Amino acid sequence: MLQDRDHRPPATLQELKYLIAKRQIVFPNSLEQVARQIIERPEMIAFESAAAIARNCRVSQTTVHRLAQHIGFRTLREFRVMIRDHLRKISANHR
Repeated sequence: MLQDRDHRPPATLQELKYLIAKRQIVFPNSLEQVARQIIERPEMIAFESAAAIARNCRVSQTTVHRLAQHIGFRTLREFRVMIRDHLRKISANHR
């Protein structure tokens, strides 16, 4: 979980990557495999259902929801909004 910070979730994917690199967010094994997939393929969390993400990562839907909470979001939907904003910004920069 978030270490030594307020409990505000990361505002961007870059901030999430930074927090992971600095070991301010540490994941248990089951959550780590989902986090790695999401960082490599953020479109998965942005557009796929929790069930599809769980199938792709070979975990339960509960684990997918727990990942969002572990990062600091109240819900998977909040995490999804942050990732969608990230993808929108990337798309706008490539026009």
